[in-house]
Amino acid sequence: MIITKFALRRPITTLMFFFCFVLAGGTATKLLPLEYFPEVIFPGVFIQIPYPNSTAEEIERLITRPAEEVLSTMSGIQRFSSTTTDNSAQIQIHFDWSKQAKIMGVEAREKLEAIRDELPSDVRRMMVFTGSTADMPLLQLRISSPKNLQHAFQLLDRKLKRPLELTEGVSKVELYGIQKNEIIIQLRSDRIAAHNIDINALNATLQKHNFSKFAGQITDGSQRLRVKPLGEFESIDDYKNMIVGPNNLRLKDISNVTLSQPILEEGRHLDRTYAIGIVVQRESSANLVDVAARVVNKIAEIEQSPEFNGINLFIMENQAEGITDSISDITFSGLVGFSLSILVLYFFLRNVAITLIVAMAVPFSLFITLAAMYFLGLTLNVLSMMGLMLAIGMLVDNAVVITESIFQHKSLTPDDPEGSTIRGVQEVGVAVTAGTITTAIVFLPNIIGEKMDITVFLSHVAIAITISLAASLFIATTVIPLLLNKVKKSAQQKPVKSIEWLTKKYTAALAWLLHRPKISAFIAIGIFASVFVADVNTDMFPEEQRENLMLHYNIDSNYTVAAVEQTVFKIEDFLYQHQQELDILSVYSYYQASLAQSTIIFIDKDKRTLSNREVREFIEKNIPKIAMGKPSFERNRSGGQEGLSIQIVGDSTERLVEISHEVARIMNTVEGLQDAKSGAGVGEQEIRVKIDRDRAQNLGLNPSVIASTIGIALRGQNLRTFRGEDGEVDVRIEFDKSDRKSMSDLYNLPIFRPGNDTLPLAAVANFSIHKGPQFIRREDKTTMMTISATLGDDAKMSDVKKNLKKVLDKMLFPPAYYWQYGRGFQRDDKAGRIMLTNMGLALMMIFIVMAALFESLMLPLAVITSIAYSVVGVFWFFFITGTTMSFMAMIGILVLMGVVVNNGIVLIDHINRLRRDGLRRYDAIIQGGADRLRPILMTVATTILGLIPLAVGDATIGGGGAPAYFPMARAIIGGLLFSTIVSLLILPSIYVGLDTLRLWGRTKLHIAQSNAQKLNNRISRN
Repeated sequence: MIITKFALRRPITTLMFFFCFVLAGGTATKLLPLEYFPEVIFPGVFIQIPYPNSTAEEIERLITRPAEEVLSTMSGIQRFSSTTTDNSAQIQIHFDWSKQAKIMGVEAREKLEAIRDELPSDVRRMMVFTGSTADMPLLQLRISSPKNLQHAFQLLDRKLKRPLELTEGVSKVELYGIQKNEIIIQLRSDRIAAHNIDINALNATLQKHNFSKFAGQITDGSQRLRVKPLGEFESIDDYKNMIVGPNNLRLKDISNVTLSQPILEEGRHLDRTYAIGIVVQRESSANLVDVAARVVNKIAEIEQSPEFNGINLFIMENQAEGITDSISDITFSGLVGFSLSILVLYFFLRNVAITLIVAMAVPFSLFITLAAMYFLGLTLNVLSMMGLMLAIGMLVDNAVVITESIFQHKSLTPDDPEGSTIRGVQEVGVAVTAGTITTAIVFLPNIIGEKMDITVFLSHVAIAITISLAASLFIATTVIPLLLNKVKKSAQQKPVKSIEWLTKKYTAALAWLLHRPKISAFIAIGIFASVFVADVNTDMFPEEQRENLMLHYNIDSNYTVAAVEQTVFKIEDFLYQHQQELDILSVYSYYQASLAQSTIIFIDKDKRTLSNREVREFIEKNIPKIAMGKPSFERNRSGGQEGLSIQIVGDSTERLVEISHEVARIMNTVEGLQDAKSGAGVGEQEIRVKIDRDRAQNLGLNPSVIASTIGIALRGQNLRTFRGEDGEVDVRIEFDKSDRKSMSDLYNLPIFRPGNDTLPLAAVANFSIHKGPQFIRREDKTTMMTISATLGDDAKMSDVKKNLKKVLDKMLFPPAYYWQYGRGFQRDDKAGRIMLTNMGLALMMIFIVMAALFESLMLPLAVITSIAYSVVGVFWFFFITGTTMSFMAMIGILVLMGVVVNNGIVLIDHINRLRRDGLRRYDAIIQGGADRLRPILMTVATTILGLIPLAVGDATIGGGGAPAYFPMARAIIGGLLFSTIVSLLILPSIYVGLDTLRLWGRTKLHIAQSNAQKLNNRISRN
């Protein structure tokens, strides 16, 4: 090869060029930004429209549906979903990956602004978000204390939030579970009725006050002056003394105006004490690990201040720990695998100098890869490290094959070391290049094919693998031949008796099979058919061992927040009674009037004595019963994917709620399923006020004005914010809580009419009590209800899916109502379909590369069969080890497809070369097998041993509950081991059969051409 000749003739230049790469790689280890994930902007828009203190049905009718109608006109929408609660409308729009989310976000905002007049007048904000991996919280903290922190907003804002925001690299800090004071104007119904106050007119008056605006400019002599009318309130007394009626009636005469903290409708506990949440986000360009370290140091400094005496700052999640844990796990696994590879190389080579020369391909390839990543503007993250880890075992493959070829030629022409080196590289150069291309090309369909978030992430894995393999090929064809050329004759490879014995046995077995083609064919078909015997569980995103467990209380109705808190205390007391035996570090709880959940945080995994399953079983068996519901655990699937669920689709929300509860009951009878529950939530008892239009019109009242009065009285109304010493303060007008305690208060709600008197609401309205839905979910503008369930510990996803389909297909649904698989199932199907499609495309590209290498359309099929046999090996290995076929395993199979063909390429290419040199086919196969046995065994052994630490360890992508590496590593190990045996023994027989078929085809074609020529000559003579 030209590059090898250049390296041998210009050794100093080559070494200096190589040294520059290594130096750049060493420098890049310090300069490469550390990220949890590479920055990927998701092609979606998230819209949130707050409308507090309403009902889900009202918000759906007034806000969600109009917003859906206008947003659905955007182009490129793949999925459209919305969730409506009693406080807000949330809409998610997912586009094709070719769309730019930021541009689509601007378009969504414009469309919403265009229909603002159609929405309720008191809708103040419509928030449009676009997301990327850089928006993931850097740190999530919880603040707890025996002290009462509910009124500590100013302390936390001034002494914690603001100092953290000033930390270099921090973009935003948010507090949850505590709110700053707001001005609350609580109207008194008796005063309103006594003074005949029109609530809507009062609201309009308050909205007009407290203003500041620019009115223009005037000229005064030679000066140009700006005119700015000021109507801003300067104190709370300005609100109290505001005149709102005749005879100097002031606001304080009909209401209570206070500066107080709003009542929280939710609560948090950490270690059984009231807790507050805090989220820290970083700037997208800042180094994740450095920013996290600065924030943690700042928190430690703040904790030492006297104001925080007795206040505990607990870090629940730290992205930096995830990336550093992942680096630590991968580094350890890589060092162990590399050390094992060196031992294997030495076992085969039996020469320290040659072993070290070959082994140097690993660290130096990694250095070159890191340098290339730095210059390409890439980051070191959990995905790129995953690529590097996968490549470690393959980086010596090219060096091993080239080294073996060089020394074979040196043994033939010992007096010409440089010529032997060049001929050795030339002999296998095309084969190793083709092998490298096939290993890297399998990722190309994931880059150019159908996109989903996983394939986009996988492209970052592909970049690291491709660069590192290219670097190993460069080293194997330049530096390694240069160094081997300097090895003295006395330091040549020594024969290994065990390998010589194995070679003799192998050639004998190969000869036996070649002479018995029928037996070989029977074995080949039997091995392939055996895959149907290996029963492997399939679950694209199975549950993984996590650092915490989520316990849901499954509250069955609406209760006061205080009552729910007492139930939370009861469960927390139970957990802390068994804290030591269950390896519990802390318990964090979150609760509302109809929801409660506790997160059980475990001690370090190295110190744990129980698995998550054992902890679950103990708690489920011994947990105290609660009157509010039946607690159950959330089974989070790997990568944070949605769990097992189905969806009921229809028109009426009320009907869907009824059907969903019935479906949940039936799903609990399906074997392998448990804890099935409707996503409708517990629902809320709501009073429906139906205005009698005839009566209202006879009394001179407008129904919309009555509805507005009710909304202000019960839900309240936001006014312009007040600017005080502590910044912006929210202002709300509402009825006094003492006037909202009973039905009679609602009946007697004063309604103003034009005749300057008031009458009770009961005079113009009828009342009824119903149970309304807690959530309303819609997919593609169609109302649906989700029923979720958890998979039993020993159940198989594939079996459960079949059983579930049988049961649900037998159910009779009302017309226009039907069931479908939930997002979890849909995502599994889509991920599996895309991966299978990409594998098919990868197979075609591998065939194209080999067809170009062998200049044949028939012989590449022999090598392709090794891929099929590798998949058989994966299934059998998974069956023996009890491993689930997951998405990570499919990534392993994808990598495997590019790796296993290398052995076949090296073997078939050498056989063809021997045949071109004059050997008969049989002799060429025997000689080629004997010559390539050792390098094939070496490359396979180094790859497998390089992955063993991952295959038996518990390392995960980024730590925590992220997907584990072991399914991917086991897929590569099992498939490579099995396909190697098949390639060495069965592949030559398949080669013979296909070559015979090729020769027969050529013969028949030659005969046909000859007959055609004779016929043509005969016709010409006539």
